[in-house]
Amino acid sequence: MMLPHTITLWNRADDETYTRVVIDGVLWEESRGVQLRKNGVSADNGIFVTIPFESTPGSFVVRPQDFMAKGNISLEPKTAKDLLAVGAVIVSAADKFDFGSLPHWEVTGK
Repeated sequence: MMLPHTITLWNRADDETYTRVVIDGVLWEESRGVQLRKNGVSADNGIFVTIPFESTPGSFVVRPQDFMAKGNISLEPKTAKDLLAVGAVIVSAADKFDFGSLPHWEVTGK
């Protein structure tokens, strides 16, 4: 399966430093929408990324509170503000599917 996108992922360490990983061969999907609430309407936008195991380095891991952006971004951030300034999104969930014909990660972000 040929997946057309490249992403940059920044793994967040406990001391709030970031390790940059560039991954080719992923699928990046964006959704835009609204959510109706009792007190009005709010944005309900999200990102969904499929990352095949074959596209990742051997010790790859992704967790909530990491950051990701579409494309190869050469930023070595000092703070989360640096990442948000270049359009990175915060990983809200990361699920590992290590079975079947396409073992992969499914990562969502906002």
